[in-house]
Amino acid sequence: MTKIIDCSMGEGGGSIVRISVALAALTKTSLKLINIRANRSNPGLRAQHLEAINALQQLSGFSVEGAKIGSKMVIISEGNNPKNDALVNIRTAGSISLVSQAVSYYSFIQKRDIRLTIKGGATHGKWAPSIEYLENVTHSLLKLMNKKINIETNKFGFFPKGGAETILRYDRCENPTPLILTDKGELERIKVYSTASISLRNRKVAERQLKSFIKNAAPDVEITPIINYVESISPGSGLTVVNQYSSGSSKGTFVPGEKNLSAEEVGEICCSIWKRMKQRTGAIDVYATDQLIVPMALTNSKSEITVDEISNHTKTNIELIKKFFQKAIVIKKEKDHYSIMMKNL
Repeated sequence: MTKIIDCSMGEGGGSIVRISVALAALTKTSLKLINIRANRSNPGLRAQHLEAINALQQLSGFSVEGAKIGSKMVIISEGNNPKNDALVNIRTAGSISLVSQAVSYYSFIQKRDIRLTIKGGATHGKWAPSIEYLENVTHSLLKLMNKKINIETNKFGFFPKGGAETILRYDRCENPTPLILTDKGELERIKVYSTASISLRNRKVAERQLKSFIKNAAPDVEITPIINYVESISPGSGLTVVNQYSSGSSKGTFVPGEKNLSAEEVGEICCSIWKRMKQRTGAIDVYATDQLIVPMALTNSKSEITVDEISNHTKTNIELIKKFFQKAIVIKKEKDHYSIMMKNL
C-alpha cells in the first residue's frame, strides 16, 4: 500500500520531503509525495531536496519517479541493493546540513555504518544551521541517544556559489536510547565559532564578528573563541554560538554574513538572538527541537524534553511522525517553556 503525503501541510517546506523520504526508506514503505512546496515562490524540489532523495536512494536502493528540479510530485517504491556509501553533488549554495539531516534519520537505527560524501553546497547559508551548529548542537544531542555522527569538512561553502566538500560518517546504532532532557542545568561554557573566507582575512572579518558579539553579550561564564579562515570559491562568513550546560545539553544560534551587513552587525544580531535564547528555560533550543522529533520517535521507550518554543517546523514534523508511527505525543505549556513527551501507544 502506498502512503500519500500532501506536502502543502503545515509549514509546507522542503523538510516534509526530506523527512518523509527518509522514513519511507527506513520503514520500507512505498510513498507518493504531492504538492511539494506548492505554496512557495519557487515551488517544487530544489537542489538540496533532490540530493537528499539521491543520497537516500543510493543507501536504501529504493526506486524513484519524478525526482527533478521543480517537481511537485515524487513516487518512491521499495527496491533492493542498498549501499553503505552515498555521494551527492549540490551545484548550488543549498545547505549540506539539511541533506545530512535526511541521512541521519535514515541511519538512526541501522545495523551498519554509513558514509555520506557531499560535494558542493554551503556550510554556512541562510535558513539552515551552520556546520558548527550541526556538529556541536545537533550531533552532540544525538550522542546522548547513543547515535554518533562524525563530520570531516574539507572545503567550506558560502552563498551564492557554495562549493563545500564534507564527509559524514554515521555509526551503526541498533539500540538508540530515549532522550530525557527536561532541565538544562547551569550554563558552564560558551563556544563562539567565527568563520570567514580567506579573502576576508585582511579586513579581519572573523575577529570583528567575534569582538562585536563578546562586547554586546558581556558573558559571565568562560568563553572559548574559535576563529577560522577557510578556503572557499565565494567570499562569506558566519557566526555560531554554542552554550554548554551542566545537564549535558547544548543550545546554539547561527547568523550568516551578508553583503549588506557589516561584521559588527553580524555580531550584534547574533548577540540579540543569543540573549533571548539564554533567558529561556527549555533544555533544547527552537532550532534543535524540530530536528529531534524524528529520533525521539525511533526509540522504543518514552522520551521527554523541554523546549524553548514549538515552531511550525516542529508542529509539521510531529504530524509527519503520526503518519508513520503509532506514538502518543503530549505537549504541555509550562511557565516559560514547553515540554514534549513521546512514547509508544
